[in-house]
Amino acid sequence: MLLFPFKAYAVIFPILCCFYSLEPFDVRVAQTWVMHGLELGYFCCIPIFTLAALIQITAHRREAAIVSLVFALAIMVSILFLLPLLALARG
Repeated sequence: MLLFPFKAYAVIFPILCCFYSLEPFDVRVAQTWVMHGLELGYFCCIPIFTLAALIQITAHRREAAIVSLVFALAIMVSILFLLPLLALARG
């Protein structure tokens, strides 16, 4: 239950990035500092999910640990697709 906000953030942030890239240039310039903070939070989710998976493995909750590792892996893969999208949107 403690990981629910991070899981929701991992799902909502890519959708937000897609909407961000579609906005007019003037609006994007005003929101750049907000997106930097959101990106940093997205990067911080990777170690949080990895640490949670390690804790869940030591607590013998293998299924929950697999879910946490899948979220960490999904974030890493989505970063590969989102960073070029955001870089082109700011340009």
